[in-house]
Amino acid sequence: MRILLIEDDELLGSGVCEGLHHHGHTVDWVKDGISGEKAIKGENFDAVILDIGLPKLSGFSILEKVRNRGISTPVIILTARESIDDRIRGLDLGADDYNTAMKEAKKGEHMPIVNLMSDLMP
Repeated sequence: MRILLIEDDELLGSGVCEGLHHHGHTVDWVKDGISGEKAIKGENFDAVILDIGLPKLSGFSILEKVRNRGISTPVIILTARESIDDRIRGLDLGADDYNTAMKEAKKGEHMPIVNLMSDLMP
């Protein structure tokens, strides 16, 4: 499975990449919102893992733009934002899941995101 990770946190991003690679997935990792939007629009991915608090362009803006273009790639929001309003906004914009638990995980603790990816794929 080819996965796009849009995450600016080095520790979390490297841990997620390591875990997904360990399970046989290919991961393209970008670290800002503009690069993430370009990647989604220009490449084919099986899934996207998206942070909300990104430099240059928020994850909410990316999600809204790609869904408005009809791009239906599964998107998991991975964020530290735990408010109900943020969760509702992300899901209303078209995210397939909204996950805050992994933001507290340490490098190498990647099973929750791998399980989420498996649940979303046909």
